Amino acid sequence: MTTQTNFINNIPDTKPVRIFLPLQATDKRYRVQCIFQKTTTPRFNLLFEPGALPVNALDTKSPCIINLDMAGKSVSLEAMIEQVVNNQVLEMIVQKTISHEQMREYFRVDYTTPIIVSSLLPEGFGTPEEHWKFSGTSIDISGSGILAIFQDKPPADKLVRIQLPIHDDQTDSVITFLALPVRISEVEENSFVVAYHYDEINDEDRDRIVGQCLITQRRLLRLKVQVKET
Repeated sequence: MTTQTNFINNIPDTKPVRIFLPLQATDKRYRVQCIFQKTTTPRFNLLFEPGALPVNALDTKSPCIINLDMAGKSVSLEAMIEQVVNNQVLEMIVQKTISHEQMREYFRVDYTTPIIVSSLLPEGFGTPEEHWKFSGTSIDISGSGILAIFQDKPPADKLVRIQLPIHDDQTDSVITFLALPVRISEVEENSFVVAYHYDEINDEDRDRIVGQCLITQRRLLRLKVQVKET
């Protein structure tokens, strides 16, 4: 708990953060902005605008994920709700910290959906050969990268644009971001597995990917519980 305590102490008071709140009777998470308030570590408070906190729907037995930026790096906390105060304050206790580097393993979940990987060159520039596009299927996703499979081998050393469908609590839509290939493996003839690391992605889209991972994690956990009970 020492590391978590030190980290909590370094968070500026009244810093805006984003939280993924677990809800009862659903796998989905409620994402909302709030304000971090120092108390006595490893405890802290989160302050919400009036009406922003779904008090009656909260699942207080499951951990929350809090995302914030520290010195230009994205860091997340796993914390439990200890008490709801006046429908606007959550009294929290930290469980663990998750660095940007750890996000790949911590948030990685199986997620299969069609994706498109394409070149960055705008239409009307360069030669036809410099405009390319590959259709593939994602294998898993995380807060920092995506693993996908293609019938043709994508470029191994180029920044690419990826279009990824997301099915979260907002709406089904496609998010677009830039990524770099970090590993390409030919698993069989005309079948290439590629690991991409996000290079340029806005906070909103990264939050939606992490939220999708949390939805999937919770769904799998409930499935395991149901299997054990049968």
